[in-house]
Amino acid sequence: MRDAVDSRQADSRPWYLLTGVLLGLVLGLALAMFIVPPMYREAQPAGLSTEAKAEYRLMISRAYAADPNLTRAAARLQLLGDEDIYTALAAQAQVEVASGGPQAEANARALAVLAGAIQNAPVQP
Repeated sequence: MRDAVDSRQADSRPWYLLTGVLLGLVLGLALAMFIVPPMYREAQPAGLSTEAKAEYRLMISRAYAADPNLTRAAARLQLLGDEDIYTALAAQAQVEVASGGPQAEANARALAVLAGAIQNAPVQP
């Protein structure tokens, strides 16, 4: 008789485990999707940190080097809210040269080219 009880308990244990795992997955998914969904917040370029703004300027200058569209580059740079775009680009180019990293020269060149294009661009009303 004791063997019959032990065999029934041994047979039912894996089902409890499987039921618990499935119930946990369903409840966790419901919690993540409906009860406490993630909050996404978009940051505007003007609200970025100083380091992030420098990286943003560098990406814009690299994009300009690949496709010299000054209108697009100037519009992207205006999103940063710098008082003088040329000065910000030139200062960052000097910082890149001083850093002496493996990509410093290429980064400084891209920033300087864009700064020169911004400076020589005709003034728009």
